[in-house]
Amino acid sequence: MDISLEQSLAAVIRFIQDNSEEGTKLYFEDISEDFYVPSIYFQIPYTAGRKATLSSYCTTMTMNIWIMERSDWEAQAKAAGMRDGIMLNNCLIPIMDEEGKATGKSLRVTPPTTRKIDDGIVELSISFDVYFQPEVQTTKMQKFYIAWSKAIQKTNK
Repeated sequence: MDISLEQSLAAVIRFIQDNSEEGTKLYFEDISEDFYVPSIYFQIPYTAGRKATLSSYCTTMTMNIWIMERSDWEAQAKAAGMRDGIMLNNCLIPIMDEEGKATGKSLRVTPPTTRKIDDGIVELSISFDVYFQPEVQTTKMQKFYIAWSKAIQKTNK
């Protein structure tokens, strides 16, 4: 079974959601001035590319996730807990199918990092690699947009 980009994005979102306290509000679009706390903001992932082999390329997807709490310490503690949970699981995040059941597959991510963004906001950064062949290069960004949209839809169910 190949793991799609959509499943990879949804796996990260699901892991963060599952490791958040109950009642945490998730934001995927703009954050209002009077945002709710606790909340989590998923920025649109950014990418960096490189040559992987003679016939394939690698795109590194990076997701910056803002953990927003009442205080810096609360935000740092939550972000650090999620970071440590990923690292203690050997940097593997479980992949779920469309019904939300475990597939037995995992997404390998780089060791996550945290940093303070603002008062009560700590960013958790998670990256993973996606490999592709040159003949599908022209549709890559369109597929990324569709995958991001579907990943958000899956977590809002």
